[in-house]
Amino acid sequence: MRGLWFNWRVLAKLVSFFDNECAGICVEPILVGVSGGPDSLCLLDGLVRAQKKVIVAHFNHQLRPEAEQEARHVSKLAARYGLPFVSESQDVRAFAMENKFSIEEAARKLRYRFLFSQARNYGAQVIAVAHNADDQVETVLMHFLRGAGLSGLKGMAPITRLPEFDPDIRLIRPLLQTWRKDIDEYCRENHLETVQDKTNLDQTYFRNRLRHSLIPEMETYNPGFKQALSRSAESLTGDFQLVNDAVDRFWESSLGEIGEGYLTFTLEALQTSNPAMLRNLFRRAATHLNPAVRDVNFEAVERVVRFVKAGYAVSTKVDFIDDLFVFGEGNRLFIANRYANIPVLDWPQVKQPANLEVGVPVLLGGDWSLLVDENEGIKDLVGIASNNDPFQAWMDVELILGNLHVRGRKEGDRFQPLGMPEGSLKLSDFFINEKMPSRRRAFWPLVCMGDEILWIPGYRSAHPYRITGSTRRILHFELSKISFQ
Repeated sequence: MRGLWFNWRVLAKLVSFFDNECAGICVEPILVGVSGGPDSLCLLDGLVRAQKKVIVAHFNHQLRPEAEQEARHVSKLAARYGLPFVSESQDVRAFAMENKFSIEEAARKLRYRFLFSQARNYGAQVIAVAHNADDQVETVLMHFLRGAGLSGLKGMAPITRLPEFDPDIRLIRPLLQTWRKDIDEYCRENHLETVQDKTNLDQTYFRNRLRHSLIPEMETYNPGFKQALSRSAESLTGDFQLVNDAVDRFWESSLGEIGEGYLTFTLEALQTSNPAMLRNLFRRAATHLNPAVRDVNFEAVERVVRFVKAGYAVSTKVDFIDDLFVFGEGNRLFIANRYANIPVLDWPQVKQPANLEVGVPVLLGGDWSLLVDENEGIKDLVGIASNNDPFQAWMDVELILGNLHVRGRKEGDRFQPLGMPEGSLKLSDFFINEKMPSRRRAFWPLVCMGDEILWIPGYRSAHPYRITGSTRRILHFELSKISFQ
């Protein structure tokens, strides 16, 4: 009688999942990941009893001597049920070493890569895996200890997509509300021949330490610890949806550009937003640019929040997470990966040095033109002094004794900016003081006489060549954008 009751409880949850949460979504056939352990055998047996059309998929991680035997066991089980069976074997340990992943992360990547590939082969739109309520508790606790936000603390979703593997096929977890003890009982009562993965006892793995050490310790403080954490995760799922809706709106209003490997956001919008909203926005940006990113931790996000709130003053660039980095340019924040194809935009650029002659315009990269002309006498000294256009400069001709040219920066450059009567600065220090974005610096035009910098367009001219009361002839410099209208 007791066995029938356990059958009913597990099967009732399974049927309820498909009738309610999965209604209209779980189109058959369903590809089922089966390891041979109690969880996956319970799931497979339940789906068969619920008369679902399924395909059995087994992945051999090659981590244990028994792995081949377990693959044969699952194959025989599929044949006993009369179900299609597909399997694959990969050296997870070698893959982890080659790509510098943990064993757990390498196993996950290869396993899901296999499952989604086979789902496509069979035309399955749904993959079922056997994560249970205990797995959910462990996952939430792992995320909590790593400093995750709401998206991590809500745990695993019963129905989700993993864009890093496939943007359309859904991953479902029908046993997510079923506890491991009920699953074990179901397997015993139904005489399911399960295999035991000995690595589940190996406490060198973080999850196993939680399962066998931390959670039992927490249960000495609260015997209902797992149930309480499960309820919290379920509650946070609703809270996360509210926050997610707000982030949707903020994303739309602050997003500037979606490019090849990068995103831009408006600095003004970010600086007037509260830190909590920014954290959620940046987590979303990270997963948008790199769907493989998991567990975007608090410290990684907080680095970006501090960078934004400081108005880029603390650094020209900060590392975010994995291969993502963040930098600011003017009123824009860039979040990019290392493969990003970020345009140079419309900056003036000098790739090759060019001589300057009075009255002869020089064309620069980015459709800019640099022109030097000479004015006889001082007709409007007040007007010149009050002109704040940083792309124009005036100098005393009689102080300029050599040939002029325009070039990009080079090693050892120094500059004596207007307002510094003595000494000079490293050009790199001047750029930092002026908060020039680092991407602009290498080819930014410098007007020079010999090795001496006379003018940095957009910023300042050199102090020694300034106009004074004794100036009689003026050299005028202007950098302007070419109009093609």
